[in-house]
Amino acid sequence: MSNKVSTHLFDLIKSLNKSEKRYFKVFSSRHTIGEENSYIRLFDFIDRMDTYQEDLIFMHFKGQALLNKFSITKARLYDNILKSLDTFYASSSHDAQIFRAIHSADILYNKGLYKQSERVLNSAEKQAKKHGNYNLLLEIKEKQKRLIENDMYRDIKADQITKMLEEERSIIKDIETYHQLWHVKSLLFQEINFNGKIRDDEGKEKLKELLAQINELNVDKAPLKSKYLYHHIHSAYYFSINQLDKSYEHLKENLTLIEASKTFMKDQPNIYFSLLTNITYIATKLKDYKAAREFLSKLKEVSPKGSGQATLDLDIKYFSSTTSLELFLLTEQGNYDKAEQLIPQIEEAYRLYGDNINSLRKAYIDFKVGVIYLSVGKYNEALHWINNILNENKIDQKQDIYCFAQLLNLVIHLELNNDRFLPYALNSTKRYLKNRNRIYRFEELFLKLIGQMSKADNIFDLQEKLEPVEKELAELKKDPKEEVVFEYFDFHTWIQTKIKRESFVTLKTRELQAAG
Repeated sequence: MSNKVSTHLFDLIKSLNKSEKRYFKVFSSRHTIGEENSYIRLFDFIDRMDTYQEDLIFMHFKGQALLNKFSITKARLYDNILKSLDTFYASSSHDAQIFRAIHSADILYNKGLYKQSERVLNSAEKQAKKHGNYNLLLEIKEKQKRLIENDMYRDIKADQITKMLEEERSIIKDIETYHQLWHVKSLLFQEINFNGKIRDDEGKEKLKELLAQINELNVDKAPLKSKYLYHHIHSAYYFSINQLDKSYEHLKENLTLIEASKTFMKDQPNIYFSLLTNITYIATKLKDYKAAREFLSKLKEVSPKGSGQATLDLDIKYFSSTTSLELFLLTEQGNYDKAEQLIPQIEEAYRLYGDNINSLRKAYIDFKVGVIYLSVGKYNEALHWINNILNENKIDQKQDIYCFAQLLNLVIHLELNNDRFLPYALNSTKRYLKNRNRIYRFEELFLKLIGQMSKADNIFDLQEKLEPVEKELAELKKDPKEEVVFEYFDFHTWIQTKIKRESFVTLKTRELQAAG
């Protein structure tokens, strides 16, 4: 059995915003739990901690009853916080309101107040239909049947019973559609998260087969949640096979759907965040910079701070989404100086949020910062940020971001003239890619190239080795199966810096100006 002290109570308390903490105090004062409500004092003491240290709690409350069977004390305080949150958010979402109405109908039924129970259920039914909660709608139908049975079928006609069956069949069909969409979406994302963007025909065919499972579905009259999933699946599919224009169309369809529903935006803020994040990224990739700026501004406007919905989770998602997109948009437009100016803000956010930031989200930001420093020639700083990724044991090494961090690591060491370390790093990267079946056409060419560059005798020898490779990289940059590589870092332009003996920023600026 593990002797590790649980931090669940500490984590829960630290996740609360000011309004939730204030409400807990009010709630506890109404439901006193222990002499002089010592649980509130324990709550306050833990809330003041930066890290959870149970020995400090025992020192502070030495001799007090709350330390007797302390594991039970913590469990009761934890449960009481959850109860206060349940009450606090009882009216914050329509699902919560419908749940409460169903529970109230049960209480009225058990008291024999059948007409009142029926009235509450009918009201809950209207809300469930309005907001597309078909699972709860089915439960409401079951409780309405109970009332009909209890009344011995006196006030219902045969055609009404038949109509109920038809309504239930329609509800079940909508539920089946939703769950089928969810099933395909989950398999699709499991595949994408594991393998990254598709770079071979086999992977593309696998995703195509998944999509075929929902091709016959007609979601025109389906509930909003199903319509959203349908477009979400297609936007992810087209993104993964690099058909960004089609992905963009489905993202715009979803944005129109969600923004037309204030209820959905209120109840599902995470989904709106994610949608704005994705559409900003795709707009940037398609060089629709004006739209990208508009989407990013919209994302910044829905900051959870001051919205009444602020949580640590939303704060972190807001930070990681807006920061990552801002960096990406600036670098895609060649504004490296402005991008570099954001880095102190990132370091401050890391200090504030610490380990609460998801390791994968943090890795993508670290990578972008590493690319910025590499692009402007600050190689030691670039190495520091890329090492953050390579040294993070919480990141699955099969992830694309880890793979490309390995490749960028070689570039940086080459720039730093780390001749003694480079052969070791190169062999290590070769083993890593081979063991994970990640040696595609680009990786094979790149590893061979790094080996040649590290052995070049002089600049003229280097240029002679690079010129044929530069042409091959230019072709790979146009290959739909390989161009995903250049989304992480423009290796082709980097090679050109060695041939033309100009800075990366100079070449990228010229390239952007030529593109108009």
